[in-house]
Amino acid sequence: MALVLCRAAVRLRARIAQPRWYTTAPAEALSRVRNIGIIAHIDAGKTTTTERMLHYAGFTRRIGDVDDGNTVMDYLPAERERGITIQSAAITFGWRDAQLHLIDTPGHVDFTMEVERAVRVLDGAVTILDAVAGVQAQTQTVWTQAARYGIPRLVFVNKMDREGACWRRCVDDVSTKLNATPLVLQVPAAQKPRQGQYTPRELAVWLDAVSLERITFDILSDSSGSSVRRERLTPDADPQAFELAAQARAQLVEALAEVDPQIMDVFLSDRVDGDPLRVPEDEVRGAVRRATLASRACPVLLGASYRNVGVQPLLDAIVDYLPTPTDRPQPLAVVAGAEAPTRAVAKGARPEAAEAVQVRPDAQEKLVAFAFKVVVDAQRGPMVFVRVYAGTLEARSVLVNGTQGGVKERATKLLQMYADLPEEIASIGCGHIGVVLGLKQTKTGDTLLHPQHPSLARAHRPAKRPKATAAHGEPEPVGLQLHGVSVPPPVFFCAVEADSPQDEKPLADALASLLLEDPSLRVSHDAETGQTLLSGMGELHLEIVRDRLLRDMKIGASFGTMRVSYREMAGQPAAADHVYAKEVAGKVGKAAMRVAVAPIEPPAEESSAAEGAASPDTNEIEVDMPEALTTPDGSPVAGDGELRETVLAAIEDGIRSALFRGSVLGFPVARTRVDVSDVQFFGEDLSTPAAYRACAAQALLRALGACQPVLLEPIARVTIQCPEAAVGSVLADLNGARRGRVLSLDDAGSKALDGSMLLVAEAPLSALVGYSSALRSLTAGAANFSLEVVGFGAMTAQQQQKVVNESRGYA
Repeated sequence: MALVLCRAAVRLRARIAQPRWYTTAPAEALSRVRNIGIIAHIDAGKTTTTERMLHYAGFTRRIGDVDDGNTVMDYLPAERERGITIQSAAITFGWRDAQLHLIDTPGHVDFTMEVERAVRVLDGAVTILDAVAGVQAQTQTVWTQAARYGIPRLVFVNKMDREGACWRRCVDDVSTKLNATPLVLQVPAAQKPRQGQYTPRELAVWLDAVSLERITFDILSDSSGSSVRRERLTPDADPQAFELAAQARAQLVEALAEVDPQIMDVFLSDRVDGDPLRVPEDEVRGAVRRATLASRACPVLLGASYRNVGVQPLLDAIVDYLPTPTDRPQPLAVVAGAEAPTRAVAKGARPEAAEAVQVRPDAQEKLVAFAFKVVVDAQRGPMVFVRVYAGTLEARSVLVNGTQGGVKERATKLLQMYADLPEEIASIGCGHIGVVLGLKQTKTGDTLLHPQHPSLARAHRPAKRPKATAAHGEPEPVGLQLHGVSVPPPVFFCAVEADSPQDEKPLADALASLLLEDPSLRVSHDAETGQTLLSGMGELHLEIVRDRLLRDMKIGASFGTMRVSYREMAGQPAAADHVYAKEVAGKVGKAAMRVAVAPIEPPAEESSAAEGAASPDTNEIEVDMPEALTTPDGSPVAGDGELRETVLAAIEDGIRSALFRGSVLGFPVARTRVDVSDVQFFGEDLSTPAAYRACAAQALLRALGACQPVLLEPIARVTIQCPEAAVGSVLADLNGARRGRVLSLDDAGSKALDGSMLLVAEAPLSALVGYSSALRSLTAGAANFSLEVVGFGAMTAQQQQKVVNESRGYA
């Protein structure tokens, strides 16, 4: 271990050109900290931009290149081979006396989970747009993810050096497609038509609308573009450039006046008298910052990262306009022990409201940290990435994992990560991001607390409440709980099988490590076939997992054909009465109840083919418990209140566990209402929680078998850019073999400048397996596409029977 760390330190020293920042900065320095992320559609230039940031900040001596496979942030072999980002990578560096914790995220839709958990802990984000393509499908997805957490964003219009680049159209897209107010802070000094291409000499000069300066990038003589020169514009020295900058300043002040009342007061004051050029620069910067922090607007900057243009002003904007940890609203948490709003409750009863508390970013408070990512290292074991929201995390300290039932763990070492290279540190301060070693049971989304945190003393658990749910086998949380990470349901699966009995244990251990790293992966076992099924977010996702198992982990295993993961739903109302009576380990258990199921119809206003997202969480469960429990002879039961709570929890666990495996092909049940009634009690010795749990599961399975269940198939929205001459072939293929439905063709503002067309359609995901090869064949390789799952739709009886026959080997 010491040798490994020594070698890593040597490589790190060789890479870094200036002293490093540490996460042990004092609390008063929080105003100098920025926790930011880079989010964008695939191939927008995220990693390329990050590499320039690291070089100009003095972190690296040379600029890495994605095509050459030598970038700092994309360090996995699969990332360097494919030229794409697969997993988010964190790095810390300095700029203008500020400390930046930066996370570079993937742009492919299959790795949306990586973006989700990174965005969860960020304070601000940089959204990168392709100057030719504008706002693309995944851009809207990641923008929505950031908006869900209220994260301020700024926009960097990249690839201005490409033919067909148009920053004005990108600004229009920000307004129309992202529903945001753009604040253009820079304009090119060389004015071009909408379809013009900038030469290197023209790319080198930009005009700053905030400071009214000319920004010159020395890219002609300096190949790295490290030299940047700023000059104050005057109407006498350069009247044309000054006029362009004045127009940009006027438009900026006008846009700010719509979102910031304070700048309007300045604009109408006597000293300014309605002249945008007389508005002080610090007032403009302050207005841009206020509008950005409030998410009322987003600054827009321009550049071409590959040509080393525009990155230094982008770094300046990150420091000037994106928030510090103290600028963000205090995160809300709840004290575990209160009822979750989604759990089943007795009919007519309301769940107890969770106690919401604010977590104050203060180093003097007791520790509150959030684990947002886990990476399993072959030498170090689980490496848990955490964001500290309160207190200070010290090395060798004992932590309480409240999410895992209050289990205690020890943080043996703390690391600050530079992509794949670690450096050991003594502590992680409030508001900072770091890595903890030694945590064996911590998972993504867990809350870590100081052993003496006040919430641990206030947390309560209902008497005789089961400590773990049967559906997930997870302990019941205790203490303060921060909002977790939303995990999307998997849509593809394949069978994986060990090549020999000797490979079974290594395969199981490897799958457990992958599940710990990636919560969007699922592993299940088919009882009928005995197969182990691996589920993921897409074809590429499972392909990467397969490569890691076979090549990186050296596991002897075979993979089956990739299949689509369906959902099952009740076809019509049905009910089943069930009496459970069974002897287990010499003890008899007995319970009885009635379970009814009915389909939940999608909202009538849904016009898309994807009629609402269908996942196990969309089910509704209601338990009609009797007001007073009695024995079969009518005698009242002692301790009725506590017993009703225990019975209710056991029935809920049984129902939820059964909902994870339907009666058609064993897929999770969705969009189904479950009503439990006629719950009977046979005495405390017979009617145990285990008996009610088993009775509820068996009764639900019988009801599902009688309700004529239907299959729901995932529906994907596919965005295709193809030559106009090939549109007919693509449409015919979508409407025919793909069972698709075209939503738009050449929508307003979406026509590409090279004459190609943009087509948006929805089709069953099963019909889009292998679509990449088919589209290349139809368009002679001139088209590209992106897709995302937007919901689930019911299948026809004929389609369902075909899927059933294929799955059971009849066809």
